[in-house]
Amino acid sequence: MAHLSLVILLLIFGGAILAGIIGSLVGLGGGILLVPMLTLAFGLPIHYAIGTSIVAVIATSSGSAAAYVRDRLTNMRVGLFLEVATTIGAVSGAFLTGFLVPQLLFVIFGIVLLISVIPWYSK
Repeated sequence: MAHLSLVILLLIFGGAILAGIIGSLVGLGGGILLVPMLTLAFGLPIHYAIGTSIVAVIATSSGSAAAYVRDRLTNMRVGLFLEVATTIGAVSGAFLTGFLVPQLLFVIFGIVLLISVIPWYSK
């Protein structure tokens, strides 16, 4: 892992702010932007990038959720139902990450990125 100088940390901080803004606007949470930034641009191992992304997504999602609930743009019943399912999925995925080689994680992440583009491309 490369040495993280003050300049690198400031670049990561700026990129994280941008990812948080874009992620909260489009409902991605920012993780889909953070992981490539941390791995490709700054050379961090993918396991660290994924863990960091999860923490950042929690913060971004919490902030966005508060605004959407306040503006009554949230269906709370559906949200709570999905919360249970995504929590189970998150815990399962975090467990499985420890057993997968980084190259496979890159492939899985790439497939998820491609799938996430399909709804935008089809419009």
